Amino acid sequence: MPKPTILLALDPHSTALCAAIKRQLPQLPAIQSRFIYTYTLTWDGQAFGFSDKLDQFADGSFDLTNTKEVAVSQLRQQFQAGTKELQTTLIDLIKSVNQSPEAISAKNAGIDISPWYRIYLMFSACEERSQSLVFDLSRLIHWLFNKYFTDIPHSLEAFLLLPGLFSQARAENYSTAYQLLKELDDKMTKGVVISGSQKRPPFDNCWLIDERIGELGVNLNSYADAFAGFLTMEPETGGLLIGTHTVRGKIPAYSTFGYGELFFPAEIVIDRLSASLAADIITEEFLPPAKLTPEANRQLLLDAKEFVLSEDYHDALQQLERDNGKPVWQDFSPRLDIRSGKIQEFSIELERAYKQFENKELISYKRTLENCGKQAQATLTKLLDHRINQYVDAAPSGLHEAVRLCTVLTNSYLELQTESISDHPENLTTELRTAEAFLDSRLQIKINQENSQKILNRFFNLKWQRQQLQDSLSETNSEVIISEIEKVKEQLKDTVTEYHHAITAELEQLRQTRLVAIDDTRTKIQSAIDVAQKQLNSLENQLEIATDKLNELIVEENHFRSLYLIIFPGTIAIILVSILLITGLFSQSSLWLLLQQIGVNLFSYLFWGLIGIFIYLGVAWFKYSTNIRARIQKVQKQIKRLESSLKATAVELRRTSNEKLKLEYDIYAQTIRLELVNLLIKVTKQKGGKLSKYLTDLSQIYDVLMTQRQQASTSHSDTRLAVLNTSDIDIYYHQNVRLAISTNIFTKEKISRSQAWQLATTEFHQQLLSFTRQQFNYLSNLSIGEVLKSELIADNIENVRLNQFYNNAQLLLRLQDSDAHLNPTSQPDISLWVGAKDKEEIVRLFNRFSRSVTPCVAENERNLSVLVRSLGFPAYFLSQIEFYRDCYERTHKTQSEQDENLLDLIPEEISSSRELTEAYDTLLLAIALELVSPNSQNIYKFKKHLLGKEREKIAADLATEFTYQELYGELQESIDSIDQDLIYQQLDKLEKSANDLTSYECKRLLHLLSNYNPLN
Repeated sequence: MPKPTILLALDPHSTALCAAIKRQLPQLPAIQSRFIYTYTLTWDGQAFGFSDKLDQFADGSFDLTNTKEVAVSQLRQQFQAGTKELQTTLIDLIKSVNQSPEAISAKNAGIDISPWYRIYLMFSACEERSQSLVFDLSRLIHWLFNKYFTDIPHSLEAFLLLPGLFSQARAENYSTAYQLLKELDDKMTKGVVISGSQKRPPFDNCWLIDERIGELGVNLNSYADAFAGFLTMEPETGGLLIGTHTVRGKIPAYSTFGYGELFFPAEIVIDRLSASLAADIITEEFLPPAKLTPEANRQLLLDAKEFVLSEDYHDALQQLERDNGKPVWQDFSPRLDIRSGKIQEFSIELERAYKQFENKELISYKRTLENCGKQAQATLTKLLDHRINQYVDAAPSGLHEAVRLCTVLTNSYLELQTESISDHPENLTTELRTAEAFLDSRLQIKINQENSQKILNRFFNLKWQRQQLQDSLSETNSEVIISEIEKVKEQLKDTVTEYHHAITAELEQLRQTRLVAIDDTRTKIQSAIDVAQKQLNSLENQLEIATDKLNELIVEENHFRSLYLIIFPGTIAIILVSILLITGLFSQSSLWLLLQQIGVNLFSYLFWGLIGIFIYLGVAWFKYSTNIRARIQKVQKQIKRLESSLKATAVELRRTSNEKLKLEYDIYAQTIRLELVNLLIKVTKQKGGKLSKYLTDLSQIYDVLMTQRQQASTSHSDTRLAVLNTSDIDIYYHQNVRLAISTNIFTKEKISRSQAWQLATTEFHQQLLSFTRQQFNYLSNLSIGEVLKSELIADNIENVRLNQFYNNAQLLLRLQDSDAHLNPTSQPDISLWVGAKDKEEIVRLFNRFSRSVTPCVAENERNLSVLVRSLGFPAYFLSQIEFYRDCYERTHKTQSEQDENLLDLIPEEISSSRELTEAYDTLLLAIALELVSPNSQNIYKFKKHLLGKEREKIAADLATEFTYQELYGELQESIDSIDQDLIYQQLDKLEKSANDLTSYECKRLLHLLSNYNPLN
């Protein structure tokens, strides 16, 4: 059941320790750690208060020389004057404990909270400010609980930080601490007034802390861990009642403790192991460098060439001018018939069809080219991704190899990477140059590469020379050969630069030549169109003339036919009939005779008549054929020829128009093709850059992992010890983890390299750490006992850790045990907190250190804690108490009335100051008897030995210094040989004559007079 605990620091040094304790509390698994509230007493020169912002008032130097002097009386007066305001502050502070978020959260979770309040005052025993206020503050706290919180049981205890904890501690500081202990011993014995006649000790217990594990400033974390463990783990004090008994008349009001913790830092172990595994995965599966051998270089060139010559690559390029398998371009072929007399209409229709094709179909083809280009781009990019991913997944060095492949694919001077001029490497840059030359044959462009070819030949010659020289150098180490090699290297460098310039110049010249050739081709095609159009017009005119001539000849032919076939024969027939009719009119007999004659010779007449007709027709035909028909046939042939030429010219005009449109299409397709290859080169460079950046990011992730690994350290304080230190974790990792877990398991089961480089760096980092942490999650379920028996820790380390654990729990105060048998409660009380699972085994192991162990069940099975307490011992049990008193006596030459009334902390019967007192008495006797006397320089001497100027220093030397022991013995012998009455007389004389004796020396002188008084 957690107890609300309030820790109040009363000075800057204790505030710094409280701040360190506050920082350590969140690391502790115990619920009690959430119910410890730390505050510091503040004073602005006028008013007192409490603040939880400890760092603002802390002095982490722990240097007592920086302590500011304060007027104690004035401080007490201000404290008493501001008591009412401080009461209100303390009441609010005590009330806030049950109203804190931690308390409310615990109550909501069903956790029972103890009604008992524990309050600790922490202060430096050598801080005058603390001394002036601590008793008034303790009285105020007791009074508040008695008056306003009567239903709340409480305990008020003190943490005294002794001077040895601080750097630069001086005798004055030990003197102040001794004075405080005297006052505290007195008040713990007599009690302080709480209200009316009610008195009680100011504290229920006083915990003394000394420099047992070193100075506080150097070992702050160790002390903070010890206090944090004490505050969270402290069991009941076992019925300790201050004042129920005494030891040599001294109240056993003081206690001390030691705390040790052995814990299994599962999260740190998992963090370090997972970071180590993740770092190894990166170095072994992602960051191995590429091979830089000639064989690897040749293989890389072959792979680049294989990529651009592959069917998939060329199929993707052919997609540029194919839409769903069909060619994008369809020729310009309007269905127009050319007819005579319609030539003008034909030209107009052809022009209209041309414009329509140019504005519709050609634009449609261009858009189709754009779409096909995008499809081809997607296909080529996918093909490139596939090839890069193959490279990446092929080997652990795949990422670096892929970067080199991207570099080779986009190298503008790839031929310089080959080993022979006969090699013909190909990559995307050569594909770009091929694409640029796609229309060269049509544009009738010839490429002149003589200059670059000569330079390339010179490059390979120099390269061959360098190889020859290097081979010679391997056989004979000669300075001349080395010089020649350097000279060839310089020539190679210059040649490469020259080649770069030559290629650049040739490419620029080709670009200009192609631009000029395109303009020339356009001009030629337009000229051909114009010529065809003019020829068409000319043929039309000729055809019209020929047609008119033919029409004239046809009219002439018709006239000839009507004249010779109708008019002339009709005229003859009319004449013959007219003759017969006239003959009959004048002489019918003659007519009749004529008719008879005709009838008798009818056949003869008919025969000769037919012959005459045929002769006539022959003469007429001959005249027609020779005069009219030949001319008509000539004109008709001319018309047919003209019509044929007209059709041929029309076809040529359509073809030329189609050629013009096709040229524009090809130029556009060429632009798309170049954009496609350039874009593929750009994408390849981007992917190479992305891969390079990813490798850089992986290196940064590796650095982060190594930093995380370094930060995942078990370097805790001496008090709070990890069962596994950093070296133990690393040994386990290298000897166990790496044998059981292969680094390629990540790329096989989780994320392949081809998937990894396309992820965001943060996402990859998270998935990598998630994967590696999964490999060690089982460690979070191990208890401290299971860890000690597991492979995590070596067999010989188990006993070492347990020994360290027990030794670290030593008391934080050095005690002398000479009177320990007189006070049974001061015997060490050892409590051990261990998980239920490991209780039996751990107690068995711990019994070899101590059999008086009280086992307790710990909340966290990964922690093992031990609290060693020495309860209820008197102040003189401090091992350095004599030194404290010596400093006190040396700095307090005169004592106040209050100090005179305070009993000494050390019982008289065991005080080691008797030797010093005896030495002082001996020195005073020697001075009185003039055995020791000052010389002219006020330096005391005995016989021929100079002792010093200061009597106190001489007495201390006689009591403690080895070199003075013979002189000390001689002095005592000399004094013993003198009569006691004489000694008394000399002492009396010294008392009356001496003016420079201190109060202490006067006191001792009176004591000597009493001892040597003859009347006694």
